[in-house]
Amino acid sequence: MLVGLCLLGAGCGGETTPQLPRSAVRADYGSLPGLSAAADGELREELAQIAKAGGTPRQLAEPRAGDADNVASGLTDLFPQDRLEAILQESEKLFPPGAFKLNPVELRRVIHFRKRHEAARLRARQALQRPQCDFGIDFASGFPAEVQFIAVVRICARLEAFAAAEALADGKPTAAAESLSLMLRLAQCLGAQRHLESRLEAAFLRAEAFRLLQAIVLDEHIRQSDLQRLHEIVGKHLKAWPDDADAWIGDRAMGMHAYEMVRDGRLRELLTIRELDLFAKEGRLKEVLAAAQKNVDADELYYLQTMRQIIESCRRPYYRRTELFDSIGEDLQRRRNTPRFPVVAARLLLPDVRKGHEIQARDRANWEAWALALALATGESPPPRTNPLSGENYLHAKQGNSIIVENFGSGQDGDYPSISVPCLEGAESK
Repeated sequence: MLVGLCLLGAGCGGETTPQLPRSAVRADYGSLPGLSAAADGELREELAQIAKAGGTPRQLAEPRAGDADNVASGLTDLFPQDRLEAILQESEKLFPPGAFKLNPVELRRVIHFRKRHEAARLRARQALQRPQCDFGIDFASGFPAEVQFIAVVRICARLEAFAAAEALADGKPTAAAESLSLMLRLAQCLGAQRHLESRLEAAFLRAEAFRLLQAIVLDEHIRQSDLQRLHEIVGKHLKAWPDDADAWIGDRAMGMHAYEMVRDGRLRELLTIRELDLFAKEGRLKEVLAAAQKNVDADELYYLQTMRQIIESCRRPYYRRTELFDSIGEDLQRRRNTPRFPVVAARLLLPDVRKGHEIQARDRANWEAWALALALATGESPPPRTNPLSGENYLHAKQGNSIIVENFGSGQDGDYPSISVPCLEGAESK
């Protein structure tokens, strides 16, 4: 389930977006002064359309929830900030890398970790009862916007996973199911943010919840009532699923902020060491920096027009977006040796957009497959069966005393995951 679930930031893959301090960015970049004053009428029209839809950095930074109704306000101070990264790394080392199985030594370690942070876990549970979640991402700050909340949410989710492991060891799959429900609620909070990194971290969190769910349904103490509860949990989660477009609207706002830095001659500050080394090896660093600033309006126009197409494509399932991604790649290849090649868009902001869309589709397919498996195992009507990743139907069969669901991966490079759910009383394959 973890294939392809790498972290992306602002359309750039892996370690591509530098963590600039807030002090490094002018306060007015979020107001897009350079773009607003651009001489190009088409560029100004793109800005007008984005502003009309509420998609500028300043507009996206506006708060959407008050503290009393906001899950985020209850998660803010759960862990010491200076220990946050260390706690996250410890939780990652404790989480089993494959199937959600723990030997006695590993179980003792996760229980110890859970007990050390039990007060935080219980406070998070209380916060999750609130109806809304807005982490107040400052899109007007661009790439340096504070996103420490992601680490907090990931730790809270792993605490619930560890509580579930303890419950399963005690023969209590019902309690484990409630921890799974809270993991998915935390993923929902991350995924609801109009921010690409947060949205893809939600997918990674759900990939861990996926493995926990498989362990729960295969537990020897599982009952039909537990399967029915799990079916309700997954169905509710799917109903609250965010639109794919939301993350890319936020990603575009980050890109617009980046172009303000380029106009100010600060492209170098947007590059990671890896990217700087790559341009240096090509002997083109000075040329790239100069060309980017000189052609910034044409570059940004290309970027905004392309992102408009990409965002509009989110109305279709992923397998029907691939033609657009192919055409973008071909167009950039044709432009590569021309004087107005959009270097910022092509080299920094667009390369891994397709990968991000694929991750979103895989994430959705995983949970549609679970909804199908649990519906069949509980005798409920099965949901729609088309895999948004591949365009093919999910496959299911009854094998012995189990329901097997397959064909929710890409079907490429060995990506053939499957789900197994036991058939208890009242279940039949439809």
